[in-house]
Amino acid sequence: MGAKTLKFTKNLIFSLIAPIAVYVLFAIICRANGIQTFGVGSDLEVIFRNTIYSGLISMAVSYNLTSGRFDFSVGATLILSVILAVDITQRMGLGPVPMLIICMVIGGILGTISGITYVMLRIPPMVVSLGITMIYEAIAFIYKSQGVKLIGQTKMLIFARQPYITILALIILAVFVFLLNFTKFGYDTNSLRSGQQIAVNAGINEKKNTVICYLLSGILMAAAGIINLSILGTASPKTGLGSSSYIMNAFLPLFIGGALAKYSDRNIGIFIGSFMQACMISILAKFNVSSSIQTIISGMVVFVFLIYTSNSYKFAEAKMFKNKLAKAKSMQVEA
Repeated sequence: MGAKTLKFTKNLIFSLIAPIAVYVLFAIICRANGIQTFGVGSDLEVIFRNTIYSGLISMAVSYNLTSGRFDFSVGATLILSVILAVDITQRMGLGPVPMLIICMVIGGILGTISGITYVMLRIPPMVVSLGITMIYEAIAFIYKSQGVKLIGQTKMLIFARQPYITILALIILAVFVFLLNFTKFGYDTNSLRSGQQIAVNAGINEKKNTVICYLLSGILMAAAGIINLSILGTASPKTGLGSSSYIMNAFLPLFIGGALAKYSDRNIGIFIGSFMQACMISILAKFNVSSSIQTIISGMVVFVFLIYTSNSYKFAEAKMFKNKLAKAKSMQVEA
């Protein structure tokens, strides 16, 4: 077996062992308590659907958050792009695929506006995003205060069903893996994350890269919005920063994706983390845990994961010290 094949096999095992272990463990717990419906049939479809929906949102958040930009406006971008896209689609009598494309184009435009605003103002991104959020929420409310409804129009709500949701997810994942790993944008993004000042001094255009990150974030949120629309059949505007709730489920997949990035790709790692989160939500629902308690448990898991990732270097240091100590003792014995 060649070195590349061995490395690929090792990375694949490390990437998949955690989600498989979580799924098997939760399935055993459910079976032990007489619950036979976890992770099979319709429940598996819901887990898979939630994986894609949360995964897209986590990917959208990651393109700015990992560079130190917390963007509150992603939820407002999702809502406004969906409302505008549905209205345009209905007026023109178009189908679900054109609706998706129109929504992603609008999402990209809204994301670009957010990015340009941040670059021009050069004030903290959280402050800028709060302002953008309120503006987008107000526009959505003024334009369609009652929201948009496609309930009963099953031909338009295909992106919550197979095989459409899988095709959409695979296309988006393939494109974004390519962008992050095989393009100048990906090289610049990774360089800026590793050392912003050094990357800028080396000639990387930080402002251009920032705007592109916002654009991609908007596209991803729009795609997630179409999936959410297909699930619920409706989309309503939110006010008072209510749209910021959309990012609450993005953090755990994001952190897991960052941890798994060294074994595969951050985008793929985020989807793996999203699958694990979807399994956790499913098992909590099976045990009739209330939504408020689910939120607390999810927050605790994120907190524990943050503690681990923030101190993971200590484990590496301890292992290095142990190896050096063992080597020193072996040299003493030989002497």
